[in-house]
Amino acid sequence: MLREISLVLAGVVILAYSIEFLFIWFDDPREPRRIAPRIPIIGHLIGFLQDGFDYYNFTSKSTNAEIYTIGILNFKLYITHATRLTHLAQKSKTLSFAPLIENGTKLHGNVSEETSALFDQHVVEHLRLRTKEVLSPGHHLDAQNLRMADESLLQVDKMLEKDQVDLFAWASHAIVQATGAGLYGVGHPFRDPEVENALWIWDDHRPGHMVGWDPLRKGYKAQAKVFQAFRKYFQNMPDDVSSLVRERQNIFRRHGICEKDISQMQSTLSDAAFPNTVPTMFWTVYEIFSRPQLLGVIREEVMSKAVRKSPDGHSFTLDVTATKTQCPILLSTFQETQRVRHSQVAWRMVTEDTLLDGQYLLKKGNFLQMPAKPIHHASKIWGSEANAFDPYRFLPPGAGDTRTKISPSSFLPWGSPPHMCPARQFASTEILIITALLVVRADLTPTSDKGWEREPALKSMELPTLPRPKKDVHLKITRREDATGRWAVVVGESKTRVPLASG
Repeated sequence: MLREISLVLAGVVILAYSIEFLFIWFDDPREPRRIAPRIPIIGHLIGFLQDGFDYYNFTSKSTNAEIYTIGILNFKLYITHATRLTHLAQKSKTLSFAPLIENGTKLHGNVSEETSALFDQHVVEHLRLRTKEVLSPGHHLDAQNLRMADESLLQVDKMLEKDQVDLFAWASHAIVQATGAGLYGVGHPFRDPEVENALWIWDDHRPGHMVGWDPLRKGYKAQAKVFQAFRKYFQNMPDDVSSLVRERQNIFRRHGICEKDISQMQSTLSDAAFPNTVPTMFWTVYEIFSRPQLLGVIREEVMSKAVRKSPDGHSFTLDVTATKTQCPILLSTFQETQRVRHSQVAWRMVTEDTLLDGQYLLKKGNFLQMPAKPIHHASKIWGSEANAFDPYRFLPPGAGDTRTKISPSSFLPWGSPPHMCPARQFASTEILIITALLVVRADLTPTSDKGWEREPALKSMELPTLPRPKKDVHLKITRREDATGRWAVVVGESKTRVPLASG
């Protein structure tokens, strides 16, 4: 019996290696060479399930090639973290992000077949151009920023009424409320706690929905809850809705999409608006408050450069323009947090057979991925201390500064050109406002005896650009006496940009 089992197992192993060999055999010799999995056929899949996008760190270290292939049967991912090749990929018209936007909106919007046929790359391009326009500094963004800033202040005020808080849970709620006010107006659908809760349940199930996996349909039920709220909202769209949402509504209508599908597609904006901003703000606050010396430096910077105090000492005003332009250490720390914590990959679909750099053949229908982590931790780009957290790394160069100039293509938390996140100015302003208010108004300390953990456990296979912690951080809140009083936020005109390293 044992002999028969051994023969069967040996046969399975031989068959698996034979199948793997056949797929390699049929690869075009000009394609990037495949990285062999530890277990044939399913090894790469197991690696992704175990390590998420950190799996690319292991595969990239296993080869000196500047581009390689990860194959799962006939499905191929071409992987490169060589900035020389990413430059070329960004310029290629046959390596496109648009099909991913098109398919993602259709999938998560659960649209009808008629809408699926209407929502093509022409509509995607129309949306891209108008989105970029209304989210660029100007009067459209001014109104959106003002609503967001007022709600951000309100959320910080409410937080400071408490003695303790779970940081990630609070960040999730604060961002939804502030961003929701900016995008959809003060009466946005996520004011309803049940809808807000449904949003996060749906978000947790989005990866499964991409492959049709939600056996208990918990995610689909939450999605339906959000859809229902948005259908009701768009039946009487308020006057204080953002230009972004209004323009999207107009574009969908002009292309003949029905009202039901429009409201559902509008709800998918939350997929970009909330999940990425929340962990970015969480980690920015985490990195600052876990470093007392840095906290003191940034607190002094914000108080002296961006806060106005009334003569009687009872009123304070945060100047957002000054926060964006005159607090370089706060901004540098924010960007260093993104560099160190960022774990996502930039995707491109190969729409036609493409000969990258005249030597690497990328076959139509497959995908090119550019993992950010190997680039963000490359000593050739960032120096010998690339793996260290340096809050001063992104400070503007001074006279005699010998630091290497940071190329936008080496800093990828907002994507890679030409597909940069169009909302990066809005999201950065939001994070800087909330972080600045917390820094000057409160001391936050962990209630756990462990204190601030330098490397807390993270969730894997995350879609957001920065990973979420497996366990929330429970904090004690101490209100600072010298910053106690009535607070206001002055936004000013959004022609003043946040000077991001990515552009």
